[in-house]
Parts: sequence; structure tokens; C-alpha cells
Amino acid sequence: MLLSIAPADFRRLEPYLPRGLIAGAAAHPVDRAAGQLARLILTQQVIPGQKIPIDAIAEALGVSRTPVREALRLLETEGLVVALPNRGFIVRRLDPAETSHLYEARRCIEIFTSAVAFKAKSRAFLQDLRALHRVYADVLGGQTDRRRLGMLVDKAFHLRIAEQAGNPHLTAMLANIFDRLILTRPMEGFPIHRTRTAIAEHAAMLAAFESGNARRAAEAIGCNVDNGCAAIVAHMQSLHEFSEINPA
Repeated sequence: MLLSIAPADFRRLEPYLPRGLIAGAAAHPVDRAAGQLARLILTQQVIPGQKIPIDAIAEALGVSRTPVREALRLLETEGLVVALPNRGFIVRRLDPAETSHLYEARRCIEIFTSAVAFKAKSRAFLQDLRALHRVYADVLGGQTDRRRLGMLVDKAFHLRIAEQAGNPHLTAMLANIFDRLILTRPMEGFPIHRTRTAIAEHAAMLAAFESGNARRAAEAIGCNVDNGCAAIVAHMQSLHEFSEINPA
């Protein structure tokens, strides 16, 4: 998935990727195990709500089950997995209410950090936003469905704005919210037309930062967060209604 973008674009995304996603053989086994699980989810080999194949992850990495279980305990504290008593772990699956709560938290953090970032904006910051927006539009504007990759670029774009505000605690909180929304929500059947709208919303955010209009920047970010939340929650509710009508 990540190999489908240019090396220079990959380097822009690298600091914002989920824990261990590109960890090399020399990385700590816990980080490698966390990254392997993220890869399985992003490639939909494991889906939210499904039991995590601890033995398969350990075998793929050439490690024992111990670091895999340590990684899963760490990811549990981050809201990404759930422990089942004496039965291992499952990938957490968000419901509509929790998704709404996460988007509310996103809105609070991003409206604040965008205002601070606006005051602290620099030429390098604007260049980074332009480049990330270009990657985002390239990924989501193609003929193939690359929404998972698009979600990673979306995270990088928003975290770059938060970084410019200079508060690492808020940036870390926002990164965790994004990882939960990327890795623990159902994606099956999500309407593809939302991607076109999201590209336009990112363009509006970039234009506001470039034009020097702080109020418009805040409005554009709020619009993107609110519209994304509405689309995702509506989709999740439709999945729930479908499962009630057509039980397994």
C-alpha cells in the first residue's frame, strides 16, 4: 500500500504513520508486532471486531508470542484492541456513539491548534501542507480505491497543522484519535463519493492558511471534521440496521 506512492511523498508521511508500521528488523519486537497488526488491518486481512492472530503475527516476525502480547497490551491502553478473558485479543470495533465522541474530541483539539498554528505559520509549514494536500488528492483522486492510504495522508495533513501549534501533548492525543478512527472503524461499503468532498475540504483549509484568513481556516477545519463525522456515523448506522435486518 505505502509502496504505491513516490519515495519523497512516503518520507513526508513517515513521521505520522501508526506505531511500528514501517519498523525494520532492528526495531524493538513490540513495535514490530504493533506494526504488523496495523498492516493486517490496513490490508483488511484482519477487520475490526475480529480476533487477533497472535501466533501468525509472531511467526511472520520470527519472534515468540511474548512481544506480540506485550504490544497488544500497549495497544489496549491506546483504545485499539480489547482483551478477552482467557481468549486473547480482538481489534476494537467502534460504534456510532464512540465515533461521534472521538470526532468531538478532534474538533476541540483542531480548532484550538489551528488557531495557534495560524499565528505560527511559516513558509516551510505552508510548503508541507501543499505537498501533503497534493499527495492526498493524488491518492483519493485516482481510479482505484485507496481509501486506507488516503486516511493515513489525511492524518498527516491534520497532524502537521497541530505540530505547528507546538504542543506535543495535543499532537499526541490527536494522533491517537486518528489511529482509532483509521484502525477500529468498519470500512465495508463506505460511500466513495465522500472522498471527492474531502479533497475539496482539504483544499479549502490550505487556501485559508495561504490567504491569511484565520477565521476561514477555523471554519474550514470545523467543516471537514463535522462532515467526516456525519458521513461515517451515517454509514455505521446503516451497517447496524442492515445487520439487524439480515442477521448472520
